[in-house]
Order: sequence, then structure tokens, then C-alpha cells
Amino acid sequence: MHIKIHKGMSLYPGTFNAVIAPEKVMISAINSNADLQRFLFLYISGNYSRILSGVNRTSGNFDVRRAFTAHHLFEAIKEAGYTIILVEHDLSLFDGAEEML
Repeated sequence: MHIKIHKGMSLYPGTFNAVIAPEKVMISAINSNADLQRFLFLYISGNYSRILSGVNRTSGNFDVRRAFTAHHLFEAIKEAGYTIILVEHDLSLFDGAEEML
């Protein structure tokens, strides 16, 4: 499975992908990509999401979890049974969690 989420941005099975892009690009990529709606998709946001309010969540395969701490984030990832997991970076998740590095 190869999912092209935006020009120059692709996801490959069994890989970890870091995407650095403007908020509008990520919102557009999530909303306009039919492949992302076909697979089980978990969106994990931190304490504050700059992207989630712009995402059209009409797909039945799109789930959202919030991680308030680094421990919540790692637990959500560990428990996840999704094809695609998108984690929105939130630096505040790692406040006081230096030992997890």
C-alpha cells in the first residue's frame, strides 16, 4: 500500500513518516484524500490542535484521541489498531517527561 497524501508526500506500509507542512496543506491533504478515508485512521492531537478544527470528519474510519501528556501519547500509540496514525506535534506534551526521551 502506497498512499500519496499530497504532492511530494507519501505514506508507505511499515514506516514512520514525519511530515513538516503548513497547517493549510495538512488540512487539505486530510480532507481531499480518498485513500485516507478507506483505511482506519487515528488522529492524535495534543493539548491544543491547530489542524483538527479544519478537518472534515465525515469518514466512519476517522477516530480522534487527545493526548494531554507524553504518557497519554505513547499509550494511545501502543493501543492503536489503525492503518494510519497521525500525531499532531505539541511540544507541551513533553513538559516534565524528559525521562521518556
